[in-house]
Amino acid sequence: MPSVTGFIKGVAGGNKFTSTFVIDDIQYHFSGNFNPAVQEFTCNEATLEYTSLGDLTTLRDLNGKVGTEDILLTVKNGPKISGPLNLPINPASRVSGSGTWAQN
Repeated sequence: MPSVTGFIKGVAGGNKFTSTFVIDDIQYHFSGNFNPAVQEFTCNEATLEYTSLGDLTTLRDLNGKVGTEDILLTVKNGPKISGPLNLPINPASRVSGSGTWAQN
């Protein structure tokens, strides 16, 4: 399973996130919402694991865990985003939601 590094961070309000990974000089962005809301977080050493580039398209459901020391999001069609949080957040939260892949 190929993997690349990038970042993921929680943005405004605690239930939105954005992430970016570079594969073959193309930026892949995965952004969306999850519930419940969590504290603002950043992971500058996130790893994206995926089977094929076709997995990184369109709107996808996800679930996972944010905190206390790390993040793990599993996208329903297979890709996983994981890594250590730059700063711990407490309490940890199990989250679910959806995100959309875009390229540029």
